[in-house]
Amino acid sequence: MQVPSKYNKLLTAGAVAVMALGISSQAAAFPVFTVDPNGAFGGTGGSHPGAFQADFITGNSSTLVTLNANQTTAAGSGWVNFSAFADNGSNVLANVSGLNSDWQMWAQFTYTLSLTSGTYGTTNSIYNVTSLHADFWVDPSIASATTFTSATNAGGAASVTHGADSFIVATADLFQGVANINALGGTGFNSTNDFHLLNPAGTNLFTSPDPFYNVQFNEFNNTQQGAFINLAGGYITINQTTGGVDFNRVPEPATLALLGIGLLGIGASKRRKAA
Repeated sequence: MQVPSKYNKLLTAGAVAVMALGISSQAAAFPVFTVDPNGAFGGTGGSHPGAFQADFITGNSSTLVTLNANQTTAAGSGWVNFSAFADNGSNVLANVSGLNSDWQMWAQFTYTLSLTSGTYGTTNSIYNVTSLHADFWVDPSIASATTFTSATNAGGAASVTHGADSFIVATADLFQGVANINALGGTGFNSTNDFHLLNPAGTNLFTSPDPFYNVQFNEFNNTQQGAFINLAGGYITINQTTGGVDFNRVPEPATLALLGIGLLGIGASKRRKAA
């Protein structure tokens, strides 16, 4: 179903402004944070590295998106398996962070989408992220490793089998976001979310700054080889997705200005329609 053409420009402007929320943090130096695996769970599952600094967390993701019958909204669920910490553009070595050698970290998420531009499930379509919730998990015992199952082209869900020692360290919920299927059939997902470390599970791991950043940005993208669209079956499988997350106190002023312009345009569109 097409969005009425008279709303496309305004809605697309809002979506582009929202996309900046997930991208703008990439344009400048990321805020630095400190992670202390040994302080958080040094007594669980053997020895763990001490504190180190990072400003970004990279990962890969798998998602199953279920299309609603109206073909203007959808619901997605999946996981991000974090692969490395980075600092100033370089990966923190595994023997420094211990990630995926001494301990694991991942996120599990659900979200909803609403079509704002283009035709649902096709190239050059843009979607507002209308809700999102993510739980950030750790597993301090590789001896009982957490495993990840990707979404399948037959419509099987992306799932996580938790290790025995797994627990949640943080939660995130949506401020604003945008997703798209690009001209080549690849997908993109950018969002800005609030971020809450659980105390003491999260605050013992992410120790600085204190209080920790309360805004989390993410961006995940793939190529057409990673997306399988089955409109007849009512789902989209999204694999081979890479990206990462960083943190801040508040969205940058330029980002907030762009978002405000986009939302003002959407609001004006709605007011004219109501009148």
